[in-house]
Amino acid sequence: MRLQDARSHRHRTPSGNARRGGFVAHFKEDRMLRHHRSARALTAVAAAAAIGASGCAGSSVSTKPAAAPTDVGTSCGKYGTVKLTVGMSEAGEAIANGFKEQVKSFQAANKNVTIDLQIKDWASSASTIKLVMSGNNPPDVMQGNSGWAINGALWKAGLLLNLDPYAKAFGWGEKFPESALTVNKFTADGKALGEGNLVAVPPAIQYVGVFYNKAVLSKLGIDPATLDDKAAFVQALDKAKAAGVTPVMLGDSEKWPALHNLSLFNGWYVAPDAINNWVYNKPGSTYDDDGHLKGSTDFRTWMEKGYFNSDALASSFTDATNRFGKGQSAFFVTGSWALGDVGKALGDNAGFMLFPAGDSGKHAAVGGYSLPFSISAKTKYPDCAAAFIDYVTAGDEAIAAQIAAGRPSATKAGVNAKIDDPLLKQMVTAYERLSSENGLFTWEDWPTPTMLTFQGAEAQRLLSGEITPKQYNESVQKNWADYMKTRS
Repeated sequence: MRLQDARSHRHRTPSGNARRGGFVAHFKEDRMLRHHRSARALTAVAAAAAIGASGCAGSSVSTKPAAAPTDVGTSCGKYGTVKLTVGMSEAGEAIANGFKEQVKSFQAANKNVTIDLQIKDWASSASTIKLVMSGNNPPDVMQGNSGWAINGALWKAGLLLNLDPYAKAFGWGEKFPESALTVNKFTADGKALGEGNLVAVPPAIQYVGVFYNKAVLSKLGIDPATLDDKAAFVQALDKAKAAGVTPVMLGDSEKWPALHNLSLFNGWYVAPDAINNWVYNKPGSTYDDDGHLKGSTDFRTWMEKGYFNSDALASSFTDATNRFGKGQSAFFVTGSWALGDVGKALGDNAGFMLFPAGDSGKHAAVGGYSLPFSISAKTKYPDCAAAFIDYVTAGDEAIAAQIAAGRPSATKAGVNAKIDDPLLKQMVTAYERLSSENGLFTWEDWPTPTMLTFQGAEAQRLLSGEITPKQYNESVQKNWADYMKTRS
């Protein structure tokens, strides 16, 4: 199977003109272009205030974005002996192991380069990334996150290199679809996302869907092919629960997986364009509406009915992945970044499908591009850092490495890459259907610098019954409205 150019994938721009896209998430090519990212922990903004104020001890933080480099090259040769520090924080063992192999290959091709690879789980990285990058010796290359919470804050503080000259030197504009780069751009004044200067490059595509265990469903007498709509899926959850099987595994101790689940419920009732308008700070947009209230209410109801494991709020994402891989639930709702680990654990018993369609009959899902790589403004080896990013995101080996890890490359060439893995084929086929239904929308924790942390904590309060769905929606909208006041 090849990632064919999905000619039926059409998104409407504000002017009403249709734009064609391929498997790669060709989102609206103005302010509506968006990213993914991999699992993100809600501790991600814990250090945001520190960056805005003074950074970490012994460091200096600029009050404006760094200037673009002028005399740029595309190799590491001119530096002599190089020790390049790289921070990596993708979720999943399969992705991390694949990245290690890419690092080895890069070093083999560049004998003067030694890479100090620092891999952290996303929760740990996200809680310290701003302080790490503001230090005197930050990683040369760092995997951050698109949106205001991390890369937006780092860019405004002058901690990320302007990658526009390297985009030209390496031909990233030709290698990547426009959407992959646009979602990683900020204006020079740091006030707008989706335009201006390129600050990061993503390696892959990912979105949130439903993994299922074929063996568990077979014992329950459930055919996954019949679960395409909400009513049928809920019946399957009831059947699993009645048989003593956990219907859906969830691990939200890091306070981000629940948000991905909740976004899919919102997709049942709120149009993707309306969600995107809110994420991209369009005046008049709201989270406190009837559609989002229905989504929050359904989400809370699933917890009350026991569709999620009872210890969901105390279990980590890794715990949930491992438990699902051991056959302890029928379904696992999460991002396609878990595909490699799920496939390894379940083998032929692993399956993947879109979250069932709502009353409209169309599917919706949150998604975009994976965690992107940026270059520290303090690096001594900018050309080498850029060459490394190009190697791990845009080359032929990068495409193969992403597929081996269970996800497609973000590049245009990745669209035509051959796929043999049955589970990845399912994910690609499902994505093509999602695209044809214009059902993809972007991450709902993007619109403010603090939304990621705030919304994650509030979602736990919602699931625990501490606040009502209405109170949850009102608080999320207040966070959005308060930030909008600072932009005016």
